[in-house]
Amino acid sequence: MSAAPSSTVLAKLESAALVSTRTLSVIGLAALMVLAFITLANGLLRWLLNQPIAGVVDVGALAIAIAVSCCMPVALMERSHIAFRLVSSMSPALGRVLDVLADIAVAIVLVLMAWQFWVYAGELVASGERTYVLKLPAAPFWYAADVIFWIAAAVQVVVIALDIGYLCGVHAAPERVHH
Repeated sequence: MSAAPSSTVLAKLESAALVSTRTLSVIGLAALMVLAFITLANGLLRWLLNQPIAGVVDVGALAIAIAVSCCMPVALMERSHIAFRLVSSMSPALGRVLDVLADIAVAIVLVLMAWQFWVYAGELVASGERTYVLKLPAAPFWYAADVIFWIAAAVQVVVIALDIGYLCGVHAAPERVHH
C-alpha cells in the first residue's frame, strides 16, 4: 500500500528544506572559518611585523551577522531549539497542538524580525552608514541578513505544515532534540 499523497508531498518538502537549509548553514560556517583565518592572520601579522590587516574588525562585524543568520533556518528545520515537553508527556495530542501554536508564534516573530531588518537596512542606506576603516556600505550586509531571515520565516512555514501533518496523522513524527 502506498503512502497518502499529502504525506509524500510533506516528506519531499521536508527533504528539500533540510538539504537547502543545511547548504545555507555550510555557507555561514564557511564564512565563519574564513573570518577565523583572517583574524588569526591579523593577530600573527600584528605580533610578528606590527602590521595588522586593515579592516578585519569591519569585515568581522558584518560577516558574523550573515554567518549567524545562515545557521538559523537549519536550526528551525532540524528543530534543534530548546523545547519543554511536560504537556506532551501528559497528553501527546495536546502537546502536538501546542507545538503547532508555538510554530506559528515563531513564524510571526521571524516575520517581524525580517521586517525590522529591512527597515534597519533602509535606515542605513538613508544615513549612508559605512564601516569605520574600509568604508564599506553596511546596508547590503543587512539586506543579505534580511533575505536569510525571510528564508527562515519560509522554513518555519514548512515546519508548521509538517507539524500540522503530524497532528492530523498524515506525516511521521518530527525529530525532536531532547534537552
